[in-house]
Amino acid sequence: MKKKFITFGNPRNASDNGTHGVRVGNLVFVGGQMSLDEHGEVIGSDVTTQSQNAFEAVKRVLAEAGATMGDVVKHNVYFQCDGDEAEVAKFIADLDQVRVRYFSDPGPTTTETRFGLSSKGALILVDAWAVVDAEKVRLMPPGHWSWNKHLPFTHGWKVGDMIFVGGQRSLNKDGRLVGAADIEVQTDNTFRNLDTMLKAGGGNQQNLMRQNTYYRYFGQGSEVTDFWEKMTNVRRRYMSVPSAAGAGIRASGFPLDGEVIQVEGIGVLGENRHRLQPENHWDWSIPNSQFTQGWQIGNLAFIGGQISADNKAHAVGKDIATQTRNVFKFIRSVLREAGLDESDVVKLYIYYYGGESWDQIAQTTATVVDIQREFYPEPGPASTMVRASGFAFEDLLIEIEAMAICRD
Repeated sequence: MKKKFITFGNPRNASDNGTHGVRVGNLVFVGGQMSLDEHGEVIGSDVTTQSQNAFEAVKRVLAEAGATMGDVVKHNVYFQCDGDEAEVAKFIADLDQVRVRYFSDPGPTTTETRFGLSSKGALILVDAWAVVDAEKVRLMPPGHWSWNKHLPFTHGWKVGDMIFVGGQRSLNKDGRLVGAADIEVQTDNTFRNLDTMLKAGGGNQQNLMRQNTYYRYFGQGSEVTDFWEKMTNVRRRYMSVPSAAGAGIRASGFPLDGEVIQVEGIGVLGENRHRLQPENHWDWSIPNSQFTQGWQIGNLAFIGGQISADNKAHAVGKDIATQTRNVFKFIRSVLREAGLDESDVVKLYIYYYGGESWDQIAQTTATVVDIQREFYPEPGPASTMVRASGFAFEDLLIEIEAMAICRD
């Protein structure tokens, strides 16, 4: 299918491949947008200013793609706020005051996670998925959890055969947190909520193609894998066999104090799907897990989060350059299982550990983007790039997932 690349000649991030969005058919993929000037410098020191600029940037990309904010079915907000509970609450309140001006009710799904960003002084990054000229069915199951104030957002949208599920949380119908700081209780609640959303769209876990888990954990060493396995043993109660492709990323936090996990997903109805599971690939730490590297269904291909690991889930490579190249090679291997290559990729999600200082972060982001260009010459896919607190296994520095559109 013909692709339209949206570029403006100015960066979204401190280091950037220049592609702000991609339209293929009626799908529009908007890369992560921040409040930056033409030199990549952050504009504004407050969340109100930065949020307005970021959403204006999203709006501009959509317009170039022939879409509007009303076509957005999914948007993610990655925010940087290191304050206490009250400061985070004010941050989210200020953010909401801005974004409700851009989305009318019923609006898109939403996922808000605290991650580090790639530019010093940046507070917010926003990306979006839009569907143009398509009939949409809003998914708001009765008795489902809700926000603690009126917002125009939606738990899910069914568009044709696709089901877009926003960040599912361990909240009750009044927006109050259930199971504060308890990873097992919250994991069970969020995955039960995800299951409810899929059923509301006429599907089930077998139809889930992409499933991302964002969770908060600051342990080190072997405790990292132990914690992931503890959480995953709860997740597996709900996951299909074989599972959806996806990523498990350690965030620095969420909007509510005591909130330790959110999960989002994309489902596609239909039986004619092809599991993408290359031989001699990296593997997970839980034997015979039946986790999946990728799925191809119709003209869509979902490549789950790829890491630089061996078949025992041990990290391979001690530096960001080695791990990044390994990850892009693994993405290439999964794409080949669907008869695809890098030219078919329309969206990348890049989660990386940047280091402790801004000099290290700048060097790390530049390294990742330079290596990305080796695999994806300009114009490349739209991308969303954020700094993670960590990954599922110790010593990992980067995880990347991809979305591709199959050729006619």
